[in-house]
Amino acid sequence: MFMNENVTAIIVSAGKGTRMGSEIPKQYMTIAGKTILDTTLYKFDRDKLVDEIILVVNKEDIDFVREEIACNYDKVSMVLKGGKTRTESVYEGIKRLSKYCKVVLIHDGVRPFISYRLINTCIEKAYKYKACIPVIDVVDTIKEVQNGCVEKTLDRSMLKAVQTPQVFDAELIRNCYERVVNEDYDINFTDDASIVEYYGHKVKTVEGLSRNIKITTPLDLRIAEIFASIY
Repeated sequence: MFMNENVTAIIVSAGKGTRMGSEIPKQYMTIAGKTILDTTLYKFDRDKLVDEIILVVNKEDIDFVREEIACNYDKVSMVLKGGKTRTESVYEGIKRLSKYCKVVLIHDGVRPFISYRLINTCIEKAYKYKACIPVIDVVDTIKEVQNGCVEKTLDRSMLKAVQTPQVFDAELIRNCYERVVNEDYDINFTDDASIVEYYGHKVKTVEGLSRNIKITTPLDLRIAEIFASIY
């Protein structure tokens, strides 16, 4: 709990992992003898401010996750099937939030190297500002390209790479998600903060972690194996 308020983490792990090029979904691949999802869940299960974990996975994986993974973590209260998109999967978790939940974290199941400090900092800032996301500096020069040609070079000093957990006041994120799933829209929301921003709300940023990578490709998996031996 934080400030005597309930805190819930929604861990989204319903991806197919097509870019990994493996028959096994990336969240069930192992690093240092544990699945990536296990490593992620461990951090949130042990975090002192998180009260409950809602886990969202592929429909065909529900039984496996319940029997082999979720049962090992005291704070996992339910395992839900995801939707066709990330937005739909997150909404499945949001619909099941307790009425007592004040702060909700939304985190990628394949970001296993999150720190307790970052989790707690995001919770504290979201409690104060209603919405908070971790960001890191962009190190490469970024160019806008159309039809194979550079249109312009963007100001790198104004750009940040966004991570999870993205953390929100529960009522705010619930209302925003309910609006976006019940209205006709053609916007591809790639993260949760984008939905909150779309409805006019400010999002506070905090410094993220360079090690808080999203494991998506075989190269990411190799990097994760190195990180697992350090952290």
